[in-house]
Amino acid sequence: MRLLYLILIALVIVLLTWFGWWSFGRSPEQQVLARQTAFMAALEDRDWSEVKGMLTNDYMDDYGHDRDSAVEDAQTMLGGFLTLTVKPEVVFKQVVPDLAMLKVKIQIEGKGLGMSDVVVGQVNNLTQPWFFHWHKKGRWPWDWKIVQIHHDELRLPQ
Repeated sequence: MRLLYLILIALVIVLLTWFGWWSFGRSPEQQVLARQTAFMAALEDRDWSEVKGMLTNDYMDDYGHDRDSAVEDAQTMLGGFLTLTVKPEVVFKQVVPDLAMLKVKIQIEGKGLGMSDVVVGQVNNLTQPWFFHWHKKGRWPWDWKIVQIHHDELRLPQ
């Protein structure tokens, strides 16, 4: 029984050490790359509450979207997919302690209804990377939020 308690205490110490490293030991670059991966996974899963939670309250982009309208349009464009795979490749990163800009080439695969084939074609035909502008709004690694998403070639219907 005593051995079981010792093993349990050792496990708790290991978990607390890991959490401390994960929370405070990773560089800002590692933190923002982890958040970028989580954002892409949320898009792929069409987890709209998670996507919305990763955008700042004051999100604004060149297409006239605020936080709510960006998520609504993403739902419209990606909602018809029955299957969706997002393949991101970070091609450039510039990270300082509370700000980051990532350039990410994105390819998607998927099957679905409605505009799915058009979306796949348009996204996969873009030759330039997407720009993701991140800001860390607090002290925790998960406090990185997207301020703006931009793509030079993307033209949205009015």
